[in-house]
Amino acid sequence: MQRLLQIIEEFKQYIALCFFVIISFSLMALGDLSQFGGLRSVVVATIGVFQEAFSFIPNPVALKSENSSLRDLNAQLSYEVQKSRQSSIENDKLRSLLTFKSISKLPLVPAEVVGKTIGSIRSYITLNRGTASGIAQGMAVMTDRGLVGVVASVSENFAIVSILKNRDIRVAARLESTRLDGVVYWEDDEFLVMKNIPKTYSIQKGEIVVTSEYSTKFPPNIPIGKVLGTHEDPNSLFATLKIQSFAQFETLEQVFVITQLPNPERIYLEERYANEIAVKTKNKKNVKKQTSKEPTENSNENP
Repeated sequence: MQRLLQIIEEFKQYIALCFFVIISFSLMALGDLSQFGGLRSVVVATIGVFQEAFSFIPNPVALKSENSSLRDLNAQLSYEVQKSRQSSIENDKLRSLLTFKSISKLPLVPAEVVGKTIGSIRSYITLNRGTASGIAQGMAVMTDRGLVGVVASVSENFAIVSILKNRDIRVAARLESTRLDGVVYWEDDEFLVMKNIPKTYSIQKGEIVVTSEYSTKFPPNIPIGKVLGTHEDPNSLFATLKIQSFAQFETLEQVFVITQLPNPERIYLEERYANEIAVKTKNKKNVKKQTSKEPTENSNENP
């Protein structure tokens, strides 16, 4: 029955045409045109009844066209919703960054992350700012939440930043409440570690870690992360703290470059003194080695 109705629906125009042709020939054969008006009314009424009776049968061609239009409209609306949601998220981030820049006392240059290498032993990001924007090697990089890393290389329009998840980065840090100093770095794990913390002190979970005044690379009091836990080595007088970084390196999009370089006089003095100590230590080792090789009065060795 359904198949019959589909056939009728598909060929209803041809059926109607045949029906009208038959009626026309019948009228011509009868030759009594005076009754044509009444017959026409009957035909029109009959067709109306048939159309109303079969109006529930859907038109496959019309449905296909309507479905295609609805799919296109749905795709367009989905795109607009996603675009609106993304714009809202970006606006919230930019508003937060602008607020941070307006209240920060540090000289900041905003930059976007255009490249990222995360997960290797020397992770880094690429910024769309360089020497043309006042960026120089050795400048610290941060977000409105915390420290990111330091500029390792720079060109006219781009900069490479070594992030904290990099074995080459060491940060002189301090626990904000207890004022204990230590060194923060990465040990091939999801988290950072802070070492050189005496066991005699009780460290609370959630305590904030910031950069200290002893750092030659980073300005003081920049947030680094928070303490997640403490690991104590029974053979050591110091404890190791597990630190969760405030900066989310995997999702970094916008950062600030602190256009402030470390004091060159201090760096020169500390490096010179370190070199002098290294030379003195080396000389002492050489003297001790030569002294141990000199023959004594009771030595049986040949001169």
